[in-house]
Amino acid sequence: MKKIISLVVFIAALVWTWNVVHISEAIGHETHSGIQVKLAELIKETLTAKKPLAKDLKIQRLWTEALTENKVRAVFSFSFSDTSEAGELIEQVIEGEAVLHREPSENSQVDQWTLQSVKTTNDFVTFTEGSTIFPGTDTPAPSPLLENKPNETDRH
Repeated sequence: MKKIISLVVFIAALVWTWNVVHISEAIGHETHSGIQVKLAELIKETLTAKKPLAKDLKIQRLWTEALTENKVRAVFSFSFSDTSEAGELIEQVIEGEAVLHREPSENSQVDQWTLQSVKTTNDFVTFTEGSTIFPGTDTPAPSPLLENKPNETDRH
């Protein structure tokens, strides 16, 4: 009797795992890939329009996940180099996310996705050249730590 129950449980588990592995996705891999490519192009176009002097655009992270059958969340991170007002070269990293919604289309073979919202969550700026700032003075004064003073232990 135990052998029959074990066999039935094993077959039920086998059928269940087969169905889990072979279930069809609401949003296919090709759709996710297409959305990612279009978002990368949109990021590049927007950056070029808002910061024409920006260069070295790098998409560091871009992935999508299905929230529902008709809604996708995209998470992105990109960096670029720009020149500050003082003429320094800076690298800026922007992270964010977007929500896209599937719109009905006349052609059933083509999905039409619309951006519902885009928000940036983090904005990091890295300066390639450091600046020394001294409080209360207009011109930088030499730092006393950098002067060559004899050390107490150097006396003979």
